[in-house]
Amino acid sequence: MFLKIASFVGALLLGFATYVYFLPAEKTISREIVIQATPDSLFPMINHSKKMNDWMPWLESDPGVKMVFSGPDEGVGSKSEWDSPGKMGTGSAVVMESNLNQSVKTQLTYTKPIAMSQVAEVTLTPTQGGTKVTWSVECHNSFFFRLMGVLLNVDKMVGGEFEKGLNKLKLIAESSK
Repeated sequence: MFLKIASFVGALLLGFATYVYFLPAEKTISREIVIQATPDSLFPMINHSKKMNDWMPWLESDPGVKMVFSGPDEGVGSKSEWDSPGKMGTGSAVVMESNLNQSVKTQLTYTKPIAMSQVAEVTLTPTQGGTKVTWSVECHNSFFFRLMGVLLNVDKMVGGEFEKGLNKLKLIAESSK
């Protein structure tokens, strides 16, 4: 009887592992909001490493984080590095592409607690009533991260943080008019 149960559990685990293995390795998480502001008034807030921290949600969730900035204040090469024994761990963000009043791409590199990298992008699209701001992140997921994605709703977790940040950006931009 024990052997049948062990075989059944083993088959279930093998089936689950096979399912996870064949999940797409590429993952994009994205959120958007319309802000009553022009792209040229929003662009400095997404292109400047220090100004990005005014609306990014990460510092609120981990107040013990230490930030260091280097390179130019804004545009390509603008860099922020963080270190925290708490939630954020250790990593860096470097602006790798900056298109005036349109978009900013940032290379995110995490070294602790888990080494990984991602590309984040914030785009500004003029629309009726203001500017549609889209914040997305693309990453290549190893088997471990695909497994975590099945066990935890990563889209909801990360997307929820994006929503907090975008709402804060909206508040800042619309209150400075």
